Amino acid sequence: MFVAAALIAASFDADMSQQEIKETGIEKLSSNEKLALGSWLDARYSKKKLAAASNAGPVLEENLKSGHFIRLSDKSLWEIKPSDTPLTQGWITPVEIKVAQDSGNPDYPYTLTNTLTGSSVKARKAKTTDERPAPAQAAPKNKS
Repeated sequence: MFVAAALIAASFDADMSQQEIKETGIEKLSSNEKLALGSWLDARYSKKKLAAASNAGPVLEENLKSGHFIRLSDKSLWEIKPSDTPLTQGWITPVEIKVAQDSGNPDYPYTLTNTLTGSSVKARKAKTTDERPAPAQAAPKNKS
């Protein structure tokens, strides 16, 4: 157990800058606490390096504009159906995203599935994250 704790502590020290170690408070943890934290992180998350190296499929690279757009590791940009953005707001990097052209929605013809959570959203390819202008409203009539 001591050897495993020392390896976890060395991993934090190797992966984090001195500034990050100080800001996160890692230096205040005992070896056993670092081991528990490392085990918890390993069980729930993967390193970006490992996920990006995976040949399984594109990985979520950026979550933009509160989940309204996402960019994948293949550099594709996706606009998310507005009613689905509460789901994508919680998607964190890195995670593999499966892309399928089968949503049944002509406006958002693709389904993007987060392989970690299993949640799916409807999306369409985008070229930019520029927001669309709001529809023009009729000017109020003067009562003169």
